[in-house]
Amino acid sequence: MKGFTKKWNDFQEGKLSRSGAKAFLEYLHSPDGKKAYQQLLESIWETEIDPGRTDAYLPSIPQYPKEEEDQKKTNRQVRDFPGNSPRIYRWIRYAAAVLIVLLMFREWGYLPPYEGEPIATELDSELNWITKSNPKGVKSKILLPDSSRVFLNASSEINYPRNFTKNRQVKLKGEAFFEVEKSGERPFTVQASHATTTVLGTSFNVTTHSPESIEIALATGKLRVRNERTGINMQLAPGEGSVVPSGSQPMQKMDIDPRKISLWKEGILHFDKEPFQSILIKLENWYDVEIAVNGNFPNDRCSGTFRKNAYLTDVLNVLGHSMRFDFELTGKNVSIYPSPS
Repeated sequence: MKGFTKKWNDFQEGKLSRSGAKAFLEYLHSPDGKKAYQQLLESIWETEIDPGRTDAYLPSIPQYPKEEEDQKKTNRQVRDFPGNSPRIYRWIRYAAAVLIVLLMFREWGYLPPYEGEPIATELDSELNWITKSNPKGVKSKILLPDSSRVFLNASSEINYPRNFTKNRQVKLKGEAFFEVEKSGERPFTVQASHATTTVLGTSFNVTTHSPESIEIALATGKLRVRNERTGINMQLAPGEGSVVPSGSQPMQKMDIDPRKISLWKEGILHFDKEPFQSILIKLENWYDVEIAVNGNFPNDRCSGTFRKNAYLTDVLNVLGHSMRFDFELTGKNVSIYPSPS
C-alpha cells in the first residue's frame, strides 16, 4: 500500500471513512500490512534513539498546565534514565492499542480469521454467542442481524454467534417459529438437540419440549432435517412435518396444516392430537404455573383450539370435561384430580 504512513496518520486521527477504515484494517491484517506496520514500529524506535529524525509519525506530547510543570519535572527526574523514556512507553502502548482494535474488529466480523484457523474455535467461545430467552408465560419476537425473525415461545431460548451475518447458525431450546430471509447462498441452520434444520429462505416451526423427539413443521419454502445421531437426512415441503426421535428409530414424515403451526405466536392455544402429559407441560409454560396431577389419568390424545388469550380456567374447564378431572387453582399452583364418578 502506497502512502502507508499517511494512511496510518489519517486512521489515527479519525479522518478515514468507515469503509476506508475497514479496508485499512483488512490491509493491516494481511502479510504485506503486517510487514509495513513492523517497519513503522522500527522507524518509531529509531526516532526514539535518534531524536533528529522526523520522518516517522509520533503522537504529540500532551501539554501540562503551567502550575503542574514543576511537579512533572520532579517526577521525570525520578523515573527518567537511558532506555526508560516515556515516549518509548507511549509507542508500546500505541502498538498494543492497535492490536486491541484489530481483535475487536475480528470479533465484530469485519476481518476474516487467520489462514488455517478453525472457525469452530471462535464460535465455541461463550463470549462470541448472544443469548435470548423467555421465562414461563412470556413470548417475544426477535429480529436477527440478517433481518430474519424469530418468534420465541415461553420457556424457550436461542443462541446465535455475534458474526451472524457470516455464520447463520441458531441453537434452540424450547419452541420457536422462524421466518428466514434469504441471504445469497448462505444457509440458515437451527440446531435443536440432536436435530439440525438447514434452509435458505423459508418459515418453519421447531419444538424441543419433548425429550424423546424433536418436532419440525414447514409452512413455506423448503428445508432439510438431519438426525445428528443417525446421520439420516429428510427433505420437507410446505405442509409437511417431521418427528426426529432421540434414539435410532427412523424419522417420521407427516402432513400438517401450515395455518395452524404458528397459531401460538398469535396468542392462540392449539392442540392437535397431543398426549395429555404434553398438554400439561404446554399449559405450564404458557401460563407460568405448576400443575400437580393427583391420581392416575390415561395419556389420551387431545385436540382443540381456544380463543385468543384464553384464560387458564376456561382451558382447564374444557379439558376437565373431556378428560373427566376437576382442578383447584391457588396462585400459580394447579392441582388436578379425577372427577367423582
